[in-house]
Amino acid sequence: MSSPLDYLTAHEPLFRPTRLPSLYSDLSVQKSSNPEGYAANVTAWTSALTRLTLAGQLPPEQNLLILQTGEGLLDALSSAKYGRPSGLGCVLDEGVRAGKVVEVKDFLGAEKSIYSRSWVPSPWAVLRWGLRQAGVSWGSGSYDVDGGRLRTGKLVLVPALEEVWKRLQPGIEGRGQGLTDRVLSRDAFAREISTLLARGESEGTKSVPSISESDLQVLLRYLFRDKSALAYDQTTIKFKSPTSTTPEPITQEDRSIASLKSLIQSLQQQTTSLSTRISNLQLQASTAVENKNKTSALSALRSKKLAEKTLQTRLDTLSQLEDIYAKIEAAVSQVEILAVMESSASTLKSLNKKIGGVERVEDVLDSLREEVGKVDEVSGVLGEVGAVDQKAVLDEGEVDDELEAMEREEREKTRKVEEEATRKRLQELDALEAIRKEQQREKEREHERQDKERQLQSQDFHAEKQADKDQELEDALSSSMEKLRKLDVDDLRREGDAADRVRAGARQGQEQGDPQRQTSDQAQREPVAQEAS
Repeated sequence: MSSPLDYLTAHEPLFRPTRLPSLYSDLSVQKSSNPEGYAANVTAWTSALTRLTLAGQLPPEQNLLILQTGEGLLDALSSAKYGRPSGLGCVLDEGVRAGKVVEVKDFLGAEKSIYSRSWVPSPWAVLRWGLRQAGVSWGSGSYDVDGGRLRTGKLVLVPALEEVWKRLQPGIEGRGQGLTDRVLSRDAFAREISTLLARGESEGTKSVPSISESDLQVLLRYLFRDKSALAYDQTTIKFKSPTSTTPEPITQEDRSIASLKSLIQSLQQQTTSLSTRISNLQLQASTAVENKNKTSALSALRSKKLAEKTLQTRLDTLSQLEDIYAKIEAAVSQVEILAVMESSASTLKSLNKKIGGVERVEDVLDSLREEVGKVDEVSGVLGEVGAVDQKAVLDEGEVDDELEAMEREEREKTRKVEEEATRKRLQELDALEAIRKEQQREKEREHERQDKERQLQSQDFHAEKQADKDQELEDALSSSMEKLRKLDVDDLRREGDAADRVRAGARQGQEQGDPQRQTSDQAQREPVAQEAS
């Protein structure tokens, strides 16, 4: 758990870490050497004590509005680095002088408001403080004890009371103007204050304890004497009427109303608790049946039946008390109306008396009879309404009809919710189907694209294959033609060689025998040579 100092450094702006050395130093020395720093430190400590007390951050024996001084307070505020605060006694003495802290017995015993100029905590407190300022130590007047200790005592923190009043005021102003709205028990008021204080603290802190009886006594005294906001006794709280300047005294009727409201609230809490218990027992029985545990199931069902019987009894009693409370509210309204009518009648009488003159007596009487007749008519009408209210009996049929209408409305809401859920589900299915179809079409387009690619690849393959065949054929043809050409040339050459040999032989013969024949052979060889070339 965090220490009070950790809480202050996190939540109190005046307790920044850089100011801790000054705050934990000897303030009595600062008072003369640094008056401005002394005043700032006193203000910071006063604010810190108020915040810690309201938040319940001081030791467990502390209250929420009363500060318990002593060694325990110094130990709670001690720092591992700076030790115990040395000037807390000076802070409390300054608070007593300024009226920001008051001893409990002086606060409760004072008759005048603490905001009155003539109000002082006590004559002895003023005398002791004066002697302290003069440098004379007398008795136990000062809270600053020699040796850095702190005198034991109980002090009311006025800033804490002012903070509670600030939080409580909107709730008081928001209450109804009727008597039943302004009256509640002392315990109910204490619960409201505890809830208010817990809601006002920051999140992340430890839970704020409930307000103690001492705190409640101090707060009620403050609200009655200093704020004129309420009247109170040992059992009942009664807030001031919006039309009054001072709170009205508490009557026996007020105590009865407060007691009835407390009893109704208690029964409401009991019925809520019993309903929760019945639900838990039903769940236990169902679990036991699922686990084949017959004994536990029977035990849970028996307890459930007893709880249901008790719940029904509490509900019947609560219904009767609420009916009584409703009639009391109606009666209170009638009393208030009657009081207004009586005041109006008194006003009418006063105004009629101002007419004066014997000669106008008959006129005054006639006017008075007329006004009184009007008042009697209104009273009669109101009396008839009150009689009807008193004779009104709860119609179970109307209750059943209202319950059936509520159940029918609930079923209609459930049906609409289910239809909406079904519609959304169908929309989701349609969307999924559209997505599926789109994916299918995408797959088909992908297959078509792949088929086309395969066809193109096949065509390219056949074309390449055909080109290879054509190339091979062309190469073969070229090779064949080359071979043929070579063969033809060789044959011609062989034939030419043979012819040459023949002609050479013939020429040789001709050279030897016939010159003309030689010329003829020469003429025949030239065409053959040309053809061979």
